[in-house]
Amino acid sequence: MSITRANLETELVSRVQGYLENVEMAVTVDGTNADLNGPIGYAIRQSGGTVASPSLVADSDLSSFEASDFDKLADIAEYRLLLNIKRKWGKVDVKAGQLSESLSQFAEQLDIDIAALKDDLITSYGYGVASLSAGVVDLDFAEHDPDA
Repeated sequence: MSITRANLETELVSRVQGYLENVEMAVTVDGTNADLNGPIGYAIRQSGGTVASPSLVADSDLSSFEASDFDKLADIAEYRLLLNIKRKWGKVDVKAGQLSESLSQFAEQLDIDIAALKDDLITSYGYGVASLSAGVVDLDFAEHDPDA
């Protein structure tokens, strides 16, 4: 099975549909959802792939990934999508007389979900964790034994 953009859109919408609807973002899953373009492109780049056009991620951009990469792509895209939703949400608590709306609870729940997802990304994929690499330093000189 090859991964398609529509597959990723379907997974993302199924995970966070309520959040998307709350901030009036599209929930279409036909492979052309503009609100999911950024998160999907981000996931591709963070997973070692490239996109031909950052403004329009296509199925061909996903061709280098195997079916086993689907969960990682979806998880990273969901993380970026939740960050985008958080940035789009600008409502605060409102109180007028005896009527009140606690709109900040949405942002608080987003923060909790974002933190949990980031922890899961770190645990599952080492996302955002610096890697250690080793090498050899060549000083380009030869040591000679003076007794020889």
